[in-house]
Amino acid sequence: MFKQWMVQMREKIWLTPAIYSLLATLLATVVALVDFFWTLKLDRVLPSIFVTEIELAQTILSGLAASLLTMTTFTFSTIMIVLTTYASQFSPRTIKNFMNDRMTLRVLGIFIGGFIYPTLSLLFMRNSLEGQSVIAGVVGVIVAIVCLFFFAIFIHHVATNIQVSNLVNRLAEDADEVIEHYRKQLNEQQTVPFHKEDWQVPDSSFRVLAQSYGYIQSVDLQSLLTLAAKHELYIEVNETIGCYVHEMTPFLTVYAENERLLSAKEIDFCSCFLIGKERDVHQDPVFALQKIVEVALRAISPGINDPNTANDCIRHLGRLIGDISYLPDDGWVCLDHENRARIRWKIPAFKEVIYKTYYQLRYYGKEDISVILALLDSLDYAKERAPESRKSIITNTRTNVIKQIDFDQLGAADRDYLVRKLE
Repeated sequence: MFKQWMVQMREKIWLTPAIYSLLATLLATVVALVDFFWTLKLDRVLPSIFVTEIELAQTILSGLAASLLTMTTFTFSTIMIVLTTYASQFSPRTIKNFMNDRMTLRVLGIFIGGFIYPTLSLLFMRNSLEGQSVIAGVVGVIVAIVCLFFFAIFIHHVATNIQVSNLVNRLAEDADEVIEHYRKQLNEQQTVPFHKEDWQVPDSSFRVLAQSYGYIQSVDLQSLLTLAAKHELYIEVNETIGCYVHEMTPFLTVYAENERLLSAKEIDFCSCFLIGKERDVHQDPVFALQKIVEVALRAISPGINDPNTANDCIRHLGRLIGDISYLPDDGWVCLDHENRARIRWKIPAFKEVIYKTYYQLRYYGKEDISVILALLDSLDYAKERAPESRKSIITNTRTNVIKQIDFDQLGAADRDYLVRKLE
């Protein structure tokens, strides 16, 4: 349950700026208390360079508040421009990659906190402090310097992230992480590939409805296994991560002995699943591949016409398809402490994954010889990395790509080069 809550909080864009705002409020409060209770001792404890008269501190803080508000507005405008670029040139699905980036949220939070500190410090200053020394102004200068430092980092970060090659690499890294997540599952003692003889379940069962609509974003298998072992149940997950469900979708089948059926129906199984309005990449390898495919499709569209970017995406896909080919089609079972299979779940079959990865690319890229060659290279990379049992599926996909090619529409040089490549 806690993992599901953490996933939800990770998607909240406001969380990081809110944390920095609270820290800025705390800093302003502490500085105000120091200035109010130790105002007569500051000159003796601190060097004179760290304290100022209250009139000078008010002047400094007023200027900083206006300046940092302007920088915050400029930063927000820059973020909106980058989001527009991501949506129009790359893919609407890649917007989350920039908005959930730690540096982006951290810089926004620092600027908001930098504005809150001088504003609250001015509010906390009292007439009774007039003529006394305070440290609020010096602390404000330090806060401003920190904001300027992160502003320079933010400009470099934006200039780096807006480059499509870096975006493609990050999307590929996301796909690597989710594939590695499932490969680690195979190495865990409690998770083994599904075999029919291991799945011995009672005859009586009931189905659990999703109770809400949206995409299945993640599942907490450990909590689900704990429920199954505690109540002696066997749970089969009917839908894969990334599937769209609605209130009446029977996404679980629970098997139990007759005497346990009534009590089992009272258990809240849905709390082990996170269902959201959009797909999430952290447990969804198909969505991770789809985001790269969408960038490639946008690159070969007539409006953008950037086939080299599409070819880069396609070659990344070949490597990722080769890695995902090691995951079992029939899914996994989770074992309890007595090595009894309690949960059965799966991801989309490899044949479905490779079809959904290439079927749009081969259709929209069939008239560009460079895209055709990149598709063939990509499938060759996948075949080199894949186990023997999956190579025939990759070969069939390669055949479908070749069938999509209209050789009569290709120029003579392109046709000759492609024939030599196929040979």
